[in-house]
This record gives sequence, C-alpha cells and structure tokens, in this order.
Amino acid sequence: MQKTLRAATLALGTCALAGFSANASAAYVFGNDNSQADGSISGTYPAFTITGSNNGAGENTALYTQTFATSEIVTFTWQYASADTGGTNYDPAGWILDNVETQLSLNGDPGTTSSGTTTVAVHAGDTFGFYVYSEDSLYGAGMLAVNESLPPPPPPPPAIPEPGNAALTMAGLAALFAAVRRRKSD
Repeated sequence: MQKTLRAATLALGTCALAGFSANASAAYVFGNDNSQADGSISGTYPAFTITGSNNGAGENTALYTQTFATSEIVTFTWQYASADTGGTNYDPAGWILDNVETQLSLNGDPGTTSSGTTTVAVHAGDTFGFYVYSEDSLYGAGMLAVNESLPPPPPPPPAIPEPGNAALTMAGLAALFAAVRRRKSD
C-alpha cells in the first residue's frame, strides 16, 4: 500500500538533522496527523513501538520520522500485530520515505501478525521513519515494534595458510605426482 500523506509533514513540524547510525544521536519526532487521535509511542530510537489510534477520532497516521543529514543504509527488524477485531487491514504499518508509505504488515484476519528485517537506502535530505495508519481508530489498534540494527560487519579476510600447512600440501601433491608418473612408466 502506498499513498501520499496529506498534512503529516505540517503536523510534525521541522525535524532535527541527524543520522541513523550508532554514532549519531537520532532525532526522531513523533506525531499524529489527526490532532484528535491518540496514537502513541513507547521507547525511543533505536528500539520503540508505535501504537495506532483507537479512540474513535477517525482516520489517523501515527508517525515517527526524522530528516537525514547524510546518506545512510538503514537496517531494522520489525514486528507487527493488531488488536483490531476487523483484521489487520484496518491498521496497516510500515516505513515511510519522503511521504511515500511502504507497508510492512500483512493484511489478514484478526490475530494475523508479521515480522521481518528490512534495509532502506536513505539519502541526505530525505525524511524517513515509521507509521501506523488507523482507518477508523476503532475496535483495536495496530502496533509496530522496531529495533534498528547496524548492518552486519564485513566478512573477515580469507584465511592465509600457515607455512607448515603449505609445505605439507606441497609434499602431498609431489607424492601424488610421483605416484601417477610411476604408474605411467610401468
């Protein structure tokens, strides 16, 4: 599901500039695009849960976003669940990049959950974050738990054989070559 958010940027105001890396103190800002809604957040970057609206205020998107000063690769794990008795399609959740939503949650019957690991390329000046949309703000809220994790470290360099192992390998190859040669001469 992709849709353009209407007043979300205005409702959130100006985001502070910071990176999404472990060395930067991320400056995420939380907000609801419907001022009557009760969407909320618990925890802070790098591990937090966004809960969608459930007070009957109508359509709402709960957002947790920031504007990036530098280009970065963002990798995070996520888990989604909804308490909505009508099913998860009333409270989808995912990530948002420059006001375009990318849904992570699966649409389904009540009790449907989903989870995964996602990587997103964010460029300097982009506004990136997470959302939980509430179609009606009734019958139970959707919840998106996010844990930002750093990309895996680069693989170790290839092993360099020890001199003793190399000599043993060479001796074995020489013996094999000699045996093959002897067999050919017989």
